Amino acid sequence: MNNADGEHGARVGHPGHPGHPDQGDYFANHARARQFPWTLYHQPLERDLERFLRGLAGEHPAGEVLVVGCGLLHEIDAAPAGLTFHVVDIDERAVEAVLDRGDLRITGGTVVVPEEPVDHVLTRQFAAIYAKEVVEHVLAWPSWLVGLRRALVPGGRLWLSTPNYGEPWLPAIESTVLELIARKSGFSRRQLHPTRFSRGSLRRGLLGAGFEDVAVRSTPTRLALTAWARAPR
Repeated sequence: MNNADGEHGARVGHPGHPGHPDQGDYFANHARARQFPWTLYHQPLERDLERFLRGLAGEHPAGEVLVVGCGLLHEIDAAPAGLTFHVVDIDERAVEAVLDRGDLRITGGTVVVPEEPVDHVLTRQFAAIYAKEVVEHVLAWPSWLVGLRRALVPGGRLWLSTPNYGEPWLPAIESTVLELIARKSGFSRRQLHPTRFSRGSLRRGLLGAGFEDVAVRSTPTRLALTAWARAPR
C-alpha cells in the first residue's frame, strides 16, 4: 500500500522520493502503518517478517541482514538479538532517520538510485535480505530480483512482501476508498504500483531470478503477498 494508506514511504522505485511530486508528509505517512485501519494490511506482514527473522537467527545467530527500502525500520524493534542490519533506500531522509536511531545493530546505510540492482551498489553479501512493499514500485523487477540473489551468501534467505493483485479485493478497495483518500492528500494511486503480482506470477518471477525453495502466501486478509526464498547453496 502507498503513502496514503500507511505504506512505508518512498521505497526503492517509489515515485515519492526527492525529484518527484510530494505525496504528503513523509514521517506522518510512515506513522499511519501503525494505526487502524492500516494495521489490517501491515500487521500480518510484520508478523510474518518477525517469524522469518526468528528462523534466520536460528541459522545465523550473528547474521547481517540487508533491508531494502528501509523506511523508518519499525521492524527492528521485534528482531532477535544478535542480528545486525544494513539499510538502503532511495530517500535519504529514511536512511538518515534510521542511522539517527543510534542503534548498535544498524551497521550502516546507503542511498541508492531507483531501479538499480543492489549488488551494483554493495559489494559484500548478506545472510538475508528483506524488502517490505518495494518490488511493486520497480519496473525492471527481473534484474532487480537477480541483484537481490547476488547480494546473498550461498543459501542466504530472502523475504519480501507486495500487494496481492491476483484477487479482486485489493483492486476494488484501491480504486474506490483508497483513491479518495489519496486525492484528499493531493495525489492519485493510479500509477503508484507499476508492477503488480499474483501468487503465481511472483513465484515464477523469483524462480526465474534463480531463487530456490520459493514459497508465496497470501496474508489472512488476502490483500498482500509474502514470499520466502533462498539463494542457491
